Amino acid sequence: MTLLCDALLAALDQLPAMAGTHHPWAAANADDSADNGPARRIAHLRAHAARPGLRLVLIGEAAGYQGCRISGIPFTSEALLIDGSIPGIAPCPRLSTRVKPWSEPSARVVWRTLYEQHLADSTFLWNAFPLHPHAPGVPHSNRTPTRAELSAGEGVLRALRQALPDAVLAAVGNKSSEALTRLGYAHEALRHPAYGGVPEFVAGVAQLARKLR
Repeated sequence: MTLLCDALLAALDQLPAMAGTHHPWAAANADDSADNGPARRIAHLRAHAARPGLRLVLIGEAAGYQGCRISGIPFTSEALLIDGSIPGIAPCPRLSTRVKPWSEPSARVVWRTLYEQHLADSTFLWNAFPLHPHAPGVPHSNRTPTRAELSAGEGVLRALRQALPDAVLAAVGNKSSEALTRLGYAHEALRHPAYGGVPEFVAGVAQLARKLR
């Protein structure tokens, strides 16, 4: 699915500059290792998008500092990539200069659940607002994307839908569900696994897996 990655990158290039956000596929991080940077994050995204048979798209709210900001794939941390836990991507070296690799609790839940439901190989991960929104001057923080930021991300969601017109869309969290609703895209709504939502998220994915069988 080279078309998918190229479509997303082209749409990302159209995003306006927005204060308090970070573009993982265009900007470096202060703690990037010598082996990491925008080019490697694009390579990760390209490998994630290139797998055949993508039939489910999980759409989160926004990129996070422990996951997509460093890895280039939503709901995916440095630790998971080092472990070789991501389909289509060989185990990679350290991506950051942090003492311990970045690890995101929600990322582990998402991938563990996808594997349990035999959906890991056929699921693509994205965010309603693709960039990383953070507190002013605090890159290692997350904040809820604003309505303006979510509106800016609509063009990227359209590009995603055009590239995968037949895939089932599932929103992970209220903001992503609202974004898909504004675009008129039918979708399944899943509880976000953060803040005590793990059991509901797992149950929701299991129910979705049964519909896809």
